[in-house]
Amino acid sequence: MSETQHSARRLKGFGYFCLIAAALVFLFGVASPRFVATSPNLQRYGALQDELGIHSGLMYYTDLKTQQETQDIVRYALERSGNALQ
Repeated sequence: MSETQHSARRLKGFGYFCLIAAALVFLFGVASPRFVATSPNLQRYGALQDELGIHSGLMYYTDLKTQQETQDIVRYALERSGNALQ
């Protein structure tokens, strides 16, 4: 493979990387916040998480005690909001 072909291939790979990065920024920075802003259920669920002190980003699935406490709190929040789990 010549140096020109190698450079073109690297540039193409970098272009794909930039495209994927831009898609992720759009998904998490634009589309997701707009979706949450238009969903009253998600807004209510988020407010109940804040009120009850749930920090879902800090929960690890290997910490069974924390996971169980979080499940209990989420179940309580859903029951309180009228969206109880079956």
